Amino acid sequence: MRSLFIAATVSLLSAAPLLAQTERGYITGVGGFAASTDTTSGNVVGEAGVRIAPHLLVFGNLGQFHNLQPSDAQPAVDSTTATLALSDNLAVTGTARVPAWYSVGGVRYEIPTRSRVTPYVLGGLGFARLTPQAQFTYSSGVLPDGSTPVAGTDVTSQLVTAGFFTAPPAANAFMYTLGTGVEIPVARHWAVDAGYRFSRVAADTPLNAQGATFGFGYRF
Repeated sequence: MRSLFIAATVSLLSAAPLLAQTERGYITGVGGFAASTDTTSGNVVGEAGVRIAPHLLVFGNLGQFHNLQPSDAQPAVDSTTATLALSDNLAVTGTARVPAWYSVGGVRYEIPTRSRVTPYVLGGLGFARLTPQAQFTYSSGVLPDGSTPVAGTDVTSQLVTAGFFTAPPAANAFMYTLGTGVEIPVARHWAVDAGYRFSRVAADTPLNAQGATFGFGYRF
């Protein structure tokens, strides 16, 4: 992925008049994918930056990973499904996921070029709000309340109410982000933004997420 962005940047830096970086800042929204240890999920980010020196900006963002892995809740989910199968002859399928809202602030450096394309690198520090979730779907057997729903029904609330599973608590964790990308002007003040970002979340089990992002930005 890094090689792809480097090659794209080099190919786009064709001879063109050098443009002064006179914009005071930018607002952009991007989306894409984030690959962590066991899964690939969506990633959306809203970001704003203000210029503090030629080619240098400070930025802040707010984003969400739809699912980071591995989940600290997965062992408890697996234990619950095994216990229900052995003691109650109840077959359910359990899955755990970890959505996370995050906010990061840092600096972004725009690399001077003789092109309308603006490559950049960035780095920032912040926090993530991890909200682990578990879901159990019914396969066969009798639930603790005596019901036998249709196969595939979500029975998480019934198992929690019966005391077989305790919903995992939310938690805050420090994180940092490193990234690179390019902005390509498409209209006055508007540009396409394509980038690559790596994030590390210092949860009890550290989580890494990396992937490509694409979106639009407004420079002012």
